[in-house]
Amino acid sequence: MTQAQHRRSAFGLLGLALALAACGAEGPVEPQPEPRPTFIGAQARANPHNTISAVVTVAASGADSAFVRFWRDGEPSGRSPAYAFAGDTVVAVPMLGLDTNAAYAVETNLVWADTVTEAFDTTDFTSGALPAWVPQAGVQGSDTTPGFLALSYPEGPVIIDNSGKVVWYRFFPNGVLNSFQAHGDGRYTVLGLDDTTDQFHVLDELGEEVAGLSCVGRKTRFHDLLVLSGSDAWMLCDETRTMDLSGLGGVDTAKVTATVVQHVSAAGLVLWEWNAFDHFAITDIPAANRSGPNVNFTHGNGVALDTDGNLLLSFRSLNEITKVNATTGAVMWRFGGLANEFTLLGDPKGSFERQHGVRPSGTSQIQFLDNGATAPSRLVRFQMDPVAKTAQLIWEFRDSDTTYTFVGGSTQAHANGHGLVSFGVEGRVIEVDALGNRAWELTGIDGVYVFRAQRIPSLYASERIDETQ
Repeated sequence: MTQAQHRRSAFGLLGLALALAACGAEGPVEPQPEPRPTFIGAQARANPHNTISAVVTVAASGADSAFVRFWRDGEPSGRSPAYAFAGDTVVAVPMLGLDTNAAYAVETNLVWADTVTEAFDTTDFTSGALPAWVPQAGVQGSDTTPGFLALSYPEGPVIIDNSGKVVWYRFFPNGVLNSFQAHGDGRYTVLGLDDTTDQFHVLDELGEEVAGLSCVGRKTRFHDLLVLSGSDAWMLCDETRTMDLSGLGGVDTAKVTATVVQHVSAAGLVLWEWNAFDHFAITDIPAANRSGPNVNFTHGNGVALDTDGNLLLSFRSLNEITKVNATTGAVMWRFGGLANEFTLLGDPKGSFERQHGVRPSGTSQIQFLDNGATAPSRLVRFQMDPVAKTAQLIWEFRDSDTTYTFVGGSTQAHANGHGLVSFGVEGRVIEVDALGNRAWELTGIDGVYVFRAQRIPSLYASERIDETQ
């Protein structure tokens, strides 16, 4: 090798060494693993509102969230969702849907670095017995929609699974009945007919009262409301005016009450308001119902958002379902009663009265409980044609020729085409299939006033957001 070649070789080796050194100094650094959280402790304590649930208080540092698994010997385990620490070192994790008088192992799991999960501790918890006031329902049939069933009982709300087992309850006695609902923001509301608060009580998943919800500047109606995922609410309210009805078969100082609909923000501000006095005539109500000193003009008892985002409203005193534009407030159509705009097709009865529980069941489809003026009450589903002004009966369901609820009751439409109905004072809660045939029902609670029945996907709030209607 020549001297020049030796020099080129030396310079080449030197360049390689410098390049390797530079690569080592400036190249990618291996990421260091996230530090493992420090687990401080966990304690399971009884829920004061509900003996078949518990709260696990978890203390740790360096973790993003915590969840619990819980099980009985020889049985599958349950699991809560993960609850964020939110910058604190303590988080409360609900444990819901336990069996009665049962001993559970409770495993605390921490989550950090988004995906790393590890079990840190196992403790014990024993659930309690159900209180005597909770009705025990049986079931019949198997073709039911998955989830749980929330029931409005007179002594308080109760949630059962599809086998009839009670998995949640909250004592809220109101003597006559309660209106209990689960909503799209993961929370519950409850209000009793003889409640003096004039507001819905807002409950969290443990049954703790966390807020109140009422109309703004108006009396809150008991019957129905809709709370969306952002906690804004569509609410039914009352306005009462003194009117001279002496020329219409009434008195000259009649106290006339009509329904007002408010869209209220999560902060309690009125975003939109619609007043039945502005759109209906007092002659829309049957003459016999406007003759006394107090006139229940509309008796709004149902509010729902149709598939196009507009409002479906039920007015019991008018025997009418009304669709209202949720932006302009314009009445889009009126179905039933003295101001009916539709021709009923395929309905042997040819009318409906005193209805409850209006809900959309598909595009241009509605369903509701036709309480009726006489037995039997029935669940009905109609295909609405707002252009031709026809309402085609898709199917009707009658529990029996004698099942009749003059007041109360509810319905719910499911994504699989099934429908759920509560026949109010009869205590008959039934799910029908997409053809209107009996598919599943509760037994053993005949005569218990079930004002509302509503299927929910989960007992946990985070798993109900946007999934409950």
